[in-house]
Amino acid sequence: MSKKIIAALLALAMTVGLAACGNGDSGTSDSSTSGDTSTSTGTSDTDDGGDTAEADGSAWIAADDLEDDAAPGENDDRAFAKFDEVVEVHYGYQIDPVDTTLPEGDSVDNNQYTRYLEENYNIKFVADWTAGNTSDFQQKVSLAIASASLPDGVIAPTRNYLVQAARSDLLADLWTVFNEYSSKQVKQIVETTGTSPEDYRAITNATVDDVFCALPNITVDTDGVYIYFIRQDWLDELGLDVPKTYDELEAAAKAFMEEGYSPDYAIAGIDNGGRTYSNFMQSSNNGYGFDALYQAFNATPGYFLKDENGEIYWGTTTDEMKAAVTELADWYAQGLINPEIGVTTNGDNANNVKNGTCGIFMGPWWSLGYGNPDSFKNDTSADWQAYPLYTNDGEWNIHMKDIGTTYTMVSKNASEDVQKAIIIANNVLVRDESTFDTSVAIGWYPLRNTMAAADECEYEYDALMSIIKGETTPDQYQIGGDLYTSLYKNLGNDAATLSEVISEDYDGSDILHVTDCDVMTNNGQFNRFYALLVGDRPYATIEPDNKIYSEVYYTLDGMDAYWTQVSDLEDQTILQMITGKKSMDEWDQFCADWHAQGGDQILQIVEDFLAE
Repeated sequence: MSKKIIAALLALAMTVGLAACGNGDSGTSDSSTSGDTSTSTGTSDTDDGGDTAEADGSAWIAADDLEDDAAPGENDDRAFAKFDEVVEVHYGYQIDPVDTTLPEGDSVDNNQYTRYLEENYNIKFVADWTAGNTSDFQQKVSLAIASASLPDGVIAPTRNYLVQAARSDLLADLWTVFNEYSSKQVKQIVETTGTSPEDYRAITNATVDDVFCALPNITVDTDGVYIYFIRQDWLDELGLDVPKTYDELEAAAKAFMEEGYSPDYAIAGIDNGGRTYSNFMQSSNNGYGFDALYQAFNATPGYFLKDENGEIYWGTTTDEMKAAVTELADWYAQGLINPEIGVTTNGDNANNVKNGTCGIFMGPWWSLGYGNPDSFKNDTSADWQAYPLYTNDGEWNIHMKDIGTTYTMVSKNASEDVQKAIIIANNVLVRDESTFDTSVAIGWYPLRNTMAAADECEYEYDALMSIIKGETTPDQYQIGGDLYTSLYKNLGNDAATLSEVISEDYDGSDILHVTDCDVMTNNGQFNRFYALLVGDRPYATIEPDNKIYSEVYYTLDGMDAYWTQVSDLEDQTILQMITGKKSMDEWDQFCADWHAQGGDQILQIVEDFLAE
């Protein structure tokens, strides 16, 4: 592997001195969340140096060398050991402020998930602090790093926080505990991120200056695929075809408003602190952003791209992006978009989606089902469907995500048992997630940091549809069945519970509609099935015309002198132009300012990095 240093940059300015990554006080010698395996040119080299598959000199223990994991509810002496006495893990966490799924009397650190961990493994999670939205959480993590007061465990919102904490000598060296105590299932998932231990991107991503400092987030490819969601029942009642282009989507939005379906606005938007598009550092899971619209204009904002001559350019400062922002500004001026985009807090942007008065929003697959469960509880006939948004030339563009964007950081002051407990809790989440009652949102699971195989959603889509069509049976996907695989961790339970939610009359010959489902029976599984079989249907069944990768997905050494200024300029200007606070006539000046205030230097840093 190349030995490069990735600079520490934070969304919030932080005044923390840089130091070597801590690895001497962790005491890990005896200790014990789908993945994108694709990379663009040069990105596989963006590590911090060293053979990260042997970060402390010990070779990677391959999944094939391990026995099968214990079944849910059972233990083994490696990955699912129960401590003799209770081990407390103190953590900070971001909690969805509009999530009302906890039963009365439960709390962030006293719920079905925390009780499960304590009863079965003697692991007690104690929440030292929580934050209700992204910006508040980022600020609390920043302050915890700046004041050297990290709890035992906390999720780094982006890799920049990880690098900052590591170089401030705050993190444990987790290599031995992760390598020795991760379950076979976790190891299989890690191994989907490269072809050999030397290039497992999950390991590379979580390594800073030769030290493996965190549990990596490994997410499904489709987390970065942006589509739009629309009330199909409203389209049908109005006699409208499914929109394919942005002009057709605009026409549908107008019809929804004119006919009284969406009296306030037809298209939802971002909360305060959200982004209207993903960028190279946060390339997935941008709910309620407008990524699908940008892609329909052949724009890829927030990515480092190469032109036909091989020159690096910034995807935001392009003519295509200007056209897309102009379209959004027009929609906003017409009242089609939530007038409070970028202003609402605590999830209020989703209220009209939930109460059935907003009929269009954009996001990745999980936004449907998982992301809007109250829509169906409030109206069991709300027939939300998912579709690609094409260019006027009929092409479907998607920008491809990084392997994962978050990291479970563990304090170097955490004891050996605490470090081991965090690894075991992660093993339990990966193995047992599908067995929980997910009517209580899985987001309440402490330190939940997703790990899943890259093609998990598409594999499940095909498997579940084959059951629906009578081509296979649920038993074939259970342990001992000829189609069983532990890599797709939720499939066995999904296959077994499919008939509880999907009507036996549905034969798979048409797209799944909400009327083909029992919304209220096993509601947690309904949310999952609707996300998989409707939300992921476009990516599972349609080949995109263009998959676009950023040339790098992390900030590079030297960018810190420029990034905050140009990033703030960009975020503020794009939102102001959409909402009419700035004229589109100022576009050229914005681009010139971006380049002059540090953009040119950043592009040169990327150019030099890729040339090495």
